[in-house]
Amino acid sequence: MLNEVWKFFSPPVFPQDEDKTRKARYAHVIALGLLLVALAYEALVRFSAGFAVPSSFELILIGFALACIAGLWLLKKGHVRLISFFLVALIWFISNGFAATSYGARDASYIINFAIVLMAGLLLGWQGAGIITLASVLSGFALAYAEQNGFIKIESYPVLLFARDVTFVFVLNGVFIYLLITGLENALSKSRSHLKGLESANKSLNLTQTELEARTTDLLTANSQLENRTKKLHAVAEITRTATTLRDFDDLLSSIPSIISNRLGYYHVAIFLLDEQRQYAILRAANTEAGLRMLARGYRQPVGQLELVSSVAQMGQPRIALHLADDKSVPQDSELQVTQSELALPLKSGDEIIGVLDIQSVNPSDFTEDDISTLSILADQVGIALQNSLLFEESQRALREANVESTRAAKRAWKEYTDALQMKGYRYDGIKSEPLKDAKQLNRENDSLLIPVQLRGQTIGRLRLNPSDRSHSWTDDELLMVKATAERVALALEGTRLLDEAQKRATRESFLSEIATKLSASFQLDSILRDTVQELGQTLPNSTVTFQLVNPSTPYHSPESDEVTRE
Repeated sequence: MLNEVWKFFSPPVFPQDEDKTRKARYAHVIALGLLLVALAYEALVRFSAGFAVPSSFELILIGFALACIAGLWLLKKGHVRLISFFLVALIWFISNGFAATSYGARDASYIINFAIVLMAGLLLGWQGAGIITLASVLSGFALAYAEQNGFIKIESYPVLLFARDVTFVFVLNGVFIYLLITGLENALSKSRSHLKGLESANKSLNLTQTELEARTTDLLTANSQLENRTKKLHAVAEITRTATTLRDFDDLLSSIPSIISNRLGYYHVAIFLLDEQRQYAILRAANTEAGLRMLARGYRQPVGQLELVSSVAQMGQPRIALHLADDKSVPQDSELQVTQSELALPLKSGDEIIGVLDIQSVNPSDFTEDDISTLSILADQVGIALQNSLLFEESQRALREANVESTRAAKRAWKEYTDALQMKGYRYDGIKSEPLKDAKQLNRENDSLLIPVQLRGQTIGRLRLNPSDRSHSWTDDELLMVKATAERVALALEGTRLLDEAQKRATRESFLSEIATKLSASFQLDSILRDTVQELGQTLPNSTVTFQLVNPSTPYHSPESDEVTRE
C-alpha cells in the first residue's frame, strides 16, 4: 500500500522524451507543493476552529486540493502540457482575484505574477511566459483603472501584512528560481556529459572510420590481388590445357613461350633446359626476336653463378629482380635492354630440376610474391608437360625399335621354321586338297586372286584363288572374307609356331633338368663323362658324341676347336 502511495506521489518519468520528463517533474513539484499548502492551511484552520462549518473559501481550497490530486494523476497518464497550462492559469486567476478583492495592484497577490511568469517559463516555455507577462500587465492596468474609477474599494494596506505577503512572494519566487536554476544546471550538466560522450563517440567514430578506411584499402588491394590471381590462374589453366594437347617435344617447346606471353601479357618469355652434365642452362625457346637471335647463337648460362637463371637452375627456388637496372646480379644483355623486371622459376620433374622458365616485363616492380605462388603452378605444369613429351617420344622411339626388332626376330624365326618344314602348303581344287611340295606351284596366273598372309609386316604365306568361271569377278564381301581369313590364318600359324618353340624349349629344359639331376648324383669322374655322352647321344639321334678332357695349359688348335660338330 505504502509503495503504491509513494509511487503515486513520485514524479513521472518518460524515457523516450527527456524534455517532457523535465516539465512533468516541475509540474509535479508545483502541484504537490500547492496540495501540501492547501492541506496544511485547512489543517491549521480545522485545528483552530474545531469542527465548525467550513467557509466558502475553505470549500474553494478543498476543491483546489482535489484539483491538484487530479493533476498529479493526469501527469502520470502523460498529460503534462494540459496540467501545466491548468496550474499556470489557476494560480494566475487566484492571485489576480485576491488582488482584486484586497489591495488591487499594490497587493502582494499581484506581485506573485512575477513567480507565475517564472512558473509559466518552466512549464510552458517562453511562449507561455510571454502570454502570462502580457496578461499580468493588462491585469495591473485593469486593477489600477478599477481603483481609480471606484469600481473597487481599496483599504489601507498594513505595513506588517505587506511585509509578510512580500516575504511569501519572495519565497515563492526563490522556489521557482531554484527550480529554474537547478533545471538549467542539470540540463547544462547533462549537456556537458552528452558533449563528453559525443566527443568520446566522435573519437571512437573517427578511429572506426580510420580503421574502416584502412580495411577498405586492404579489401580493395586484396580484391585486386584476387582478381589478378584469378586471371592468372585462368591463364595457367588455358596454357596447361593447350600444352597437354601438344605431343611433339619441339612443337611444345617452341609454343609455350608464345602462349604464356599472349595469355599473361609479358613481353619476353624463354625456356632454358639443363644439359646432361648439368653444367649449363641452355636457351631452348623464346618468343621475342631478341630471344630468337640469342637462341640462334646458342646462348647459355653456366649453372651456379649470380644471374637469375643460373642461380635458379642450381638452387631450384624462384627469384625476382624488380629493378633490373639496380640489380647487379642480373646481366645487362644487349639483346634485352627494355627489360625492367624479371622472374625466374624452376622447371621440375618430380624433385629433379630440368630447366628454368624466364619471364621478363617492360614495367619495373611488375612481379609480386603472389605472382611467384601463382606462376610456380604454371612452371610446374610446364615442367610436367615437357617431361611427359620427352617420355612420350622416348616410349614411341622404344616402341618403334621394339617393333623393328620384333619384325626381324619374327622374320628369322619364320625363315628357320619354313626351312625345316617339308610341307609348304595345300591346294584345294573343289574336290580334294593335296599338299604342295614346291613353292613354285603357287605361281600367280593372270586370272587368279593372290592375297598375302602377313604377320608383323612380314609375308609368311599367300592365298591364291582361281575362279571356276573365268568371267567371275570377286565381290567386296568375298574380298573382305578372304582378307579376314588371311589375318586369322597368320595368327593361327604364329600360335602354332610359338607352341612348337615352347614345346622344344620345354623338352630342352626337361633334358637339362634330368641331366643335371643325374650328374649331381654322380661322384666319380668316369661316371660323369659316361653319363654325359650317353644322355646327349640318346637325346640327339643319329649322332656320335665324344667327350675329351684337355689340359688348359697345353696349346690346342684344331679346325673343330670351340665349335659344336656333328659326325
